[in-house]
Amino acid sequence: MRLMLENPKGPALWLHSLLATRIAGAAMFFVLVFAVEALLGSHSAEMEAARKIEALSFAGNLRALAERELNAVLFLSNGLAGYLTVSHNRLDAAEIRQIQAELYRSSRNVRNFAIAEGNVIRYVYPLAGNEKALGFDYSRNEAQWPGVKRAIDDRRGTLLGPVRLVQGGMGLIYRYPVFVKDKYWGMLSTVIDVDGFLRSAFDAVANQRYEFAVAAREGKGPPEVFWGNPALLRSPESTILDADIPNGKWVFAVRQKEAPLGKLRELSWRLFGWLIAVLGGLAMYLLLKSRVELAQMALFDTLTGLPNRRLLEDRLHQAVSRHARRPTSRCGLLFIDLDKFKAINDNFGHKAGDAVLQTVAHRIREEVRAGDTVARWGGDELVVVVEETDTDKIAQLVVRLRQSITEPIEFEGLALEVGASVGVAVFPDDATSAMKLLKVADQRMYDEKQDEETAQDS
Repeated sequence: MRLMLENPKGPALWLHSLLATRIAGAAMFFVLVFAVEALLGSHSAEMEAARKIEALSFAGNLRALAERELNAVLFLSNGLAGYLTVSHNRLDAAEIRQIQAELYRSSRNVRNFAIAEGNVIRYVYPLAGNEKALGFDYSRNEAQWPGVKRAIDDRRGTLLGPVRLVQGGMGLIYRYPVFVKDKYWGMLSTVIDVDGFLRSAFDAVANQRYEFAVAAREGKGPPEVFWGNPALLRSPESTILDADIPNGKWVFAVRQKEAPLGKLRELSWRLFGWLIAVLGGLAMYLLLKSRVELAQMALFDTLTGLPNRRLLEDRLHQAVSRHARRPTSRCGLLFIDLDKFKAINDNFGHKAGDAVLQTVAHRIREEVRAGDTVARWGGDELVVVVEETDTDKIAQLVVRLRQSITEPIEFEGLALEVGASVGVAVFPDDATSAMKLLKVADQRMYDEKQDEETAQDS
């Protein structure tokens, strides 16, 4: 007590030093805690990015499964449409029933086939259970007429639904308009059983660690979910992927099923993080490096929206693996290089070049099937992978692509024109691996380009 009276500043200084020590200790503690929490947060973000990439890959697999299942059904309409085009003025009801019956036996998940002359259904198979569809007039049905009219106006096959059927139940309807001498003759409809189709397409992956929903998007309205939990489309944790279907779009929403993290495990990770907080600099370096690597793993080209080289190589390897198990099928690879593209960049600027690339990418995508892959290899080089085809169809596709690409492209009042050098390689005729297939197609594209330049010089 006497000491305090003789030196009144002593207790205050002692208390001040003690408080400063505690503050310093607390500050160091909170700095370390902040660093640990920042690292844990960054790690969580990294894992979320990885989950997003995995979810996107899973969504791509769902899209491929749906496209495969659709293609197995929709190609059935082509032969019948050809028959109707040729025999429209001498139709034989018995012969039509026989054709429909054969198509029905060779299909799966098809409820019925219907043929309408004009807008009235005249033939249905099987008739049992579908009697109400016979004589049905599309133009008098407010629910179905817009979809029918869209197929007629667009002059191409259109997948609609799920649609409530007049004979009861729900179905996906593929409508294929038949034109004779450029005039609308009638409509060919394939009604697909929704539940059977979805089971065939998605049952194999339904019990994995992802939950998903599938919705149909028609026009500018919101997507209508016909498989899975509708809340997934609104969840910020979901990965959304659009898929082109005939004259429309489907939307896939994928979310990983989260396993609950126990408090003890969470606390253990946090304590472990605090212990290694002194290594924060190294950990940050490793995290930043891993995040850069994740950024480089982007799957799509930002300019054209097409798959990039990484995703293309993955799809090409998968295509080669699938076709290797089917010796009679062919897989074509087209390597496309745009001629006169550099001149457009030099003379009109990179915005003009970007517009050309975007337009060409869109045109190529329009010429191929929904299940084929169009990718940007780099610069002005594009690659097309065509599955389940033959050499004649590949040759026809090359002709169509050349015609489409060389059409003038309007940009700010200019009509820009490019050509295309195309190298074609066919699996397994030209190569038996994905990389060799790419090399063959690339070399053939280069040879064609050299021949063209030599011809111009001469």
